[in-house]
Amino acid sequence: MTPTDLQGAAEVTGMITMPLEPDSPDPDPLSSEQWQTGGGSHLDLVIDRHIWPDDVIDAVRPSLVRATDIACEIFDWPRLEVGALLGGDGRIRDLNLRFRGKDAPTNVLSFPSGDDGVMMEATDGGSGAMDTARLAPGEIAIAWETVRREAARESKSIHDHLTHLWVHGLLHLMGHDHETDDEADCMEAGEIRVLERLGIANPYARPADEPAGETA
Repeated sequence: MTPTDLQGAAEVTGMITMPLEPDSPDPDPLSSEQWQTGGGSHLDLVIDRHIWPDDVIDAVRPSLVRATDIACEIFDWPRLEVGALLGGDGRIRDLNLRFRGKDAPTNVLSFPSGDDGVMMEATDGGSGAMDTARLAPGEIAIAWETVRREAARESKSIHDHLTHLWVHGLLHLMGHDHETDDEADCMEAGEIRVLERLGIANPYARPADEPAGETA
């Protein structure tokens, strides 16, 4: 298992069953939701809504849905069935420690399934005919408190930063990586293309007041 890092983001190779234990003390704070995209992809989310504010989820949902469709169009991917956990720092820290040996929260973790097969769905009332195929590339986990801290530190909106992390996670699930400079350049360019279509500025651009010798 060889994870990778980019400003805190990481990929963990290998399919997992996403743990659903909540960070908040309420016995059942989790919301299971399926968001369908206009292009036919499904986003299967488990959200700790006692941690994630409703207004943040409501505001970012259209962008995550559109970003998925745009990425499928740009990279010529099939329809996707993506699992996601929107949890808190505690849960993501547990995952980071369990799968990467790092005892700290991070912004996003990607868990590629490594499965080239497709999920088939019957849409004809149960006769057995199948007309919708979707690839299940894996799962993404995102930590609310870390996203909020990073957005404030980098003077970005939570909406834009969260959308970027989602796109970054999707590219990891679909085989992109940043182990080398060339891989990182290619992955960043792909993220920028998707975000540009959403009207989101290049997240890797150096602030005007940052000295040329400094990096994020």
